[in-house]
Amino acid sequence: MKNRQTISRPSDSTRASLFTPVLIFILYLCFNALLHFYFPSLSRAQDRGEVIDDSGNQSSSQSWWGDLDLDEAVARLTETLVEQGKLKDQPVLISPHDLYDAKTGLSLPLATQLRGRLITEMKRQGVRALLPGADEDKFMILQGTWQKQGNDLGIDLKVMKLGPYGPEAVASASEKVPLKKIDTDALTPDRESWARYLVRKLEQNTPDQNSRKVHLRDFKVKSKKASSDLGPYLTGWLRPALAEGRMFVPLDQQRALRGLSANTLRTRGTRAIRPDLPGTDAGTSLTADLLKADGEIKGVAWLHEKKVEVQVRVISRQGQQITAASADIPSGLFPGDLLKPDPSTAVTAPPALKTGAEGISKGGLRVELTTTRGEGRPLYRKGEHIRFLLRLNRSAWVYLFDLDPKGKATLLYPVDENGRLDRSGKCGAIPPPGTPLILPEDGCSYDLMVTEPYGTDRVWAVAVESPIEFPADLKGDWAKSDFLVKRLRDQGLSKKGAYAEAEVELVTGP
Repeated sequence: MKNRQTISRPSDSTRASLFTPVLIFILYLCFNALLHFYFPSLSRAQDRGEVIDDSGNQSSSQSWWGDLDLDEAVARLTETLVEQGKLKDQPVLISPHDLYDAKTGLSLPLATQLRGRLITEMKRQGVRALLPGADEDKFMILQGTWQKQGNDLGIDLKVMKLGPYGPEAVASASEKVPLKKIDTDALTPDRESWARYLVRKLEQNTPDQNSRKVHLRDFKVKSKKASSDLGPYLTGWLRPALAEGRMFVPLDQQRALRGLSANTLRTRGTRAIRPDLPGTDAGTSLTADLLKADGEIKGVAWLHEKKVEVQVRVISRQGQQITAASADIPSGLFPGDLLKPDPSTAVTAPPALKTGAEGISKGGLRVELTTTRGEGRPLYRKGEHIRFLLRLNRSAWVYLFDLDPKGKATLLYPVDENGRLDRSGKCGAIPPPGTPLILPEDGCSYDLMVTEPYGTDRVWAVAVESPIEFPADLKGDWAKSDFLVKRLRDQGLSKKGAYAEAEVELVTGP
């Protein structure tokens, strides 16, 4: 008997069980296609593995593979901004000043980290990412803040443009990053955080958005407890933050003045003087005029027990305040030796006198002093020639002395061919107000060349309405800096008539 194989036909229930998953799969494909068509950004979020909640909202802190790190968060933020604001091929300025802690307002070290990552991502997605100082007339600005939200750091970014009624946002985005994935140092204030804070406040308080080239003057420290080096240190501390900003461009004094002829210096330094204008802030300084600056920045600092109080003002060429900012900076952020008095304290002005940015001023007289390399402690090497410029706001006798690192005083103007005080007027006539003296050219010509001892020299200018008395040859006690300064200052302040001082420091070396 042959084996017979029986083949049974599938029942209806079996066919249905096979057909159901196929139908479900086809429906899934159709639904997914519709999802891509109607909700492209949502479907892309799913493709990247992002978690979508029941309401269709995209989670900002998690993906299928875990919590976001800073790089992933920046990539998402950038993609959203570019798509939402149609930023491809558009110029967007990215500055660390515009990225700051929402609570303190400080541009912490995280700001520079974000700026670098944002520039990279923006360029990768076709945006023309600009740095401060870029030669562009119209551009958008990326702004951002962050704040702690439980165990996360919430980051909010927006891109702003200047509309007909003021700044307006063209795109915004938010993400969260676990705090454990961010370096704690990035959220800890440092000195540069405070410098960026001050510059941002200066820019926010400015009535217009025009860019200005400014002369940054050395800070004046109004505390006998601090080192004389604290003022120049604060100037150097603020300069990089200004250079990273978009509104106040600090000029390089030595580069801008290099190679200028005496005639050019005299033309730039000549200013129409109105003797009836009071005070020492009537217009910009001599150095700012030589630089052809649009204005200048003046800083003042006070040393307190646990903080350094800093005030900064921007002044126009006419002497009007454009903007100002201030901050109380923890003293622990500064080098300790700058917060102590110098071992040998120099002679200072009597407490009752008003000391402006140019020095002591009595009776409205003002004398300004600078060099052909500026006033910010310019460096001169052995054998190089030094030239000074002086300017008065009204007619007065003027004297110029070098006070070297060894404490020796030397008369520089007015001197005759033998280096002695010239009282005849031949080598030291009263200069006209508003027109700079260029020395040694405008005196009896002599070479002012760098020789030993090297170090930091103070060059001291004195202006008086009545001549002061001192020996034609500085010998004995008169050759000592402290003695000379005290005697001449006492004369100028005790006599009738106006009196003024100014000084500039320069560094000499081999």
